Order: sequence, then C-alpha cells, then structure tokens
Amino acid sequence: MKFIHGKDMIFMESKKKTAVITGATSGLGLAYAERMAADGYDLIITGRREEIIKANAERIMHEYGRSVEVCIADLSDEKGVNKLIDILNNKNISILVNNAGFGLKTKFIDTNYCDVERLLYLHIMAVTKLTYFVLQGMKKRNKGTIINISSDGAFAVMPKNVVYSSSKLYIINFTEGLHMELADYNIKVQAVCPGFIDSDFHERAGMSVDKTRKGIFRFYQPRDIVDNAMKALKKNVVVCIPDKGGKVIKLIGKYMPRKIFYNFAAEFANNTIKKRK
Repeated sequence: MKFIHGKDMIFMESKKKTAVITGATSGLGLAYAERMAADGYDLIITGRREEIIKANAERIMHEYGRSVEVCIADLSDEKGVNKLIDILNNKNISILVNNAGFGLKTKFIDTNYCDVERLLYLHIMAVTKLTYFVLQGMKKRNKGTIINISSDGAFAVMPKNVVYSSSKLYIINFTEGLHMELADYNIKVQAVCPGFIDSDFHERAGMSVDKTRKGIFRFYQPRDIVDNAMKALKKNVVVCIPDKGGKVIKLIGKYMPRKIFYNFAAEFANNTIKKRK
C-alpha cells in the first residue's frame, strides 16, 4: 500500500472493500469509522475540522491497518456534497453511513433562516443525493449497505427542535421506502434512531446538558450505540432504536394523548436541554 498526503485527504491506496462515513470527526461518526475499520473496511470519511479528523485518520490507520481517505467538506451545501461525490466516483462503495448533522436549539421563529436551510440541506438533500449516487454502483454489483442516522426526536417533536426533528422523520420514511424498493437486490438499508449520545453534538449546538444523569434518558457512549445498531442490521432491522430512552420516546410520541404530550414535551425540553449562556 502507498501512503499519500494531500491538502484535503490522507490515504493509503487499496483495492479492498470501502465504507464511507460522513461527519466522522467525533461522536457517532467516529465510532462507525472505528467499527468499519475493525471489520476490515478501508474508509472514506468526511468532516470540517481538518486537524482533528486527520489525526483520527492517522490513528485508525495505525491501529487497524486500514487505508483512510479524508475529505474536508461542508455537506450542508451543494459544493461540499459534489466534492465528496467526485472522490467517490469510480470507487466500489460497500457501505455508506449518512451521519453528518447538527442541531438548532432556538425557536423556529427566532432561528437564522440560513441555518435552517443548511440543516435541511445536510439532513435531507445531502443524504438523498449521496444515497442515490452510491446506490447506482450497489445496484450493478447487487450488494451494499446504506445506514442513515436519524434520531429519537423523529418520533416526538419538541419545542426548539422542530426543524431537526422533522428532517430526521424524513430520514426514517426515506429509509423504509428504500427498503421496500430494494427488496429484489442484496442491498441492506437501516435508519438508526439514537437518543442522547455522549459526544460534542450538544456543545457545538450551544446547548447545556447534564451528561452525568442516570436512568432511561442517560447519555450513551457512541461505540455502544454502533454495536447495538450493527447487531440489529445483521437481523435486518430497518428502523433501529439502539437505546432504552429512544424506545420510551417512541412510545410517548405514539400513544400519549396529544394535549398531554404538548405539555410533556415542553416541560421535558425546558428541563433536559437548555441553551448555554
């Protein structure tokens, strides 16, 4: 293998099976990258924090002996998505993990609309376009896996979370529809709907949360979420809720009378997640 350094990428050339993970700088995306490398996949990973993600790539290469190509791109706009697609062109992608995402913790009416557009593009258009592109090769080879990261918020929208929650609901519907359309192909699809994850997601969104809390709505380690989701994938579970908190949120959103739910959701949002001062 040849080790190559470039302005926007670090990789070792290889002809082995490849997994693509977006938003792999930290948290769930990094956990997926480590899991795929451990399972024998070469990686193409994306992120915006260049120094951090390249350090992660170096570590994964040394620890797991896999090649890692890094694409520095902001997938919340078309240019960033097209940049990644150019890198993926003519490559045999075995697994795509659409993980990149961010949250907005202000009321919709008070949110900068440019941020709304960026979130919607990242969670909906980027996921859709990357999936469409990668599926063309998977269809020809009659083999592949698409993993789309949704959220337990898709089951129960809450104040100051309406755009994020709505976009994550799209991901579930999109994934379930693909599962049915791809029934004649050897292509697996899965939507993963985790609850609270111990990562820097909340801090980067300007939220203050208590990550030491116990109980059903505790924070889970990214690696544990990935392990549970991969076990479910082997069982062909299409919509995976990998933690107990997420399962409870789904039940609340589905069965709680709406008037009661509205009050519950408002109180839960105020008590659980607060905007940092």
